[in-house]
Amino acid sequence: MGKIITIKNNKGGVGKSTLSKNIAHGLAMLNYKVALITSDSQNDSLILLGGWFESNKGFKAFIQSNEDVRITIRENLDYYPIETDIFGINLKTKILSTFKNLKEKYDYIIVDCAPVFNTLNEIILEITDEIIVPIKLDKLSTAGITRLLEKAEGKKITQIVPNLFRKTKISIEYYKNLKDFFKDTGVLLSTPIPETVLEEQLSEKGKTIWETSSKKIEELQEIYGEILGGIING
Repeated sequence: MGKIITIKNNKGGVGKSTLSKNIAHGLAMLNYKVALITSDSQNDSLILLGGWFESNKGFKAFIQSNEDVRITIRENLDYYPIETDIFGINLKTKILSTFKNLKEKYDYIIVDCAPVFNTLNEIILEITDEIIVPIKLDKLSTAGITRLLEKAEGKKITQIVPNLFRKTKISIEYYKNLKDFFKDTGVLLSTPIPETVLEEQLSEKGKTIWETSSKKIEELQEIYGEILGGIING
């Protein structure tokens, strides 16, 4: 039975979609069968992987009729596109059944969870197995972590990933404080992922960090290796 891993932060601009695509592709390259889904109709993760969604047959068709709408974007990695405003309260049972079927088919279902409230997000948080939280090392993001931990889904948080890291005195201090805060909690705090132009260039080309031989990307690959290890061994 597969696991649902949700990448979530209620704050935008913390690199959820970039994190989602690199995690999903990394797991796929390790020969796990992976499904990638975003919980809103922007389908950002798909675009960052070089794909595009134009059909009106997306996740709605999948949950209502089990129609095959998957887009195979890499070996072992399928994407399920979302349409606009398709989820209503009467669809909950079908959504639950759909995710149950996905868990039987895939080793991991990675959900790029948009910072909006909708029925799909609510259900995903209810059934997700683990939550990974990307944050920026700033005052608002670190304060938001405490609030997130206090909510029901806080018990499902397994990893905190400082993202878009700039090596400043204050960001180093925030990281140190978080390290102390999560010590002995069972929640993994990853090495900060540095902000880099190379990552932006790869995204523009629809590639992941695993699709370049540049020496400059090795640091990012090592950090993502830590995150993948936390998922696989968790």
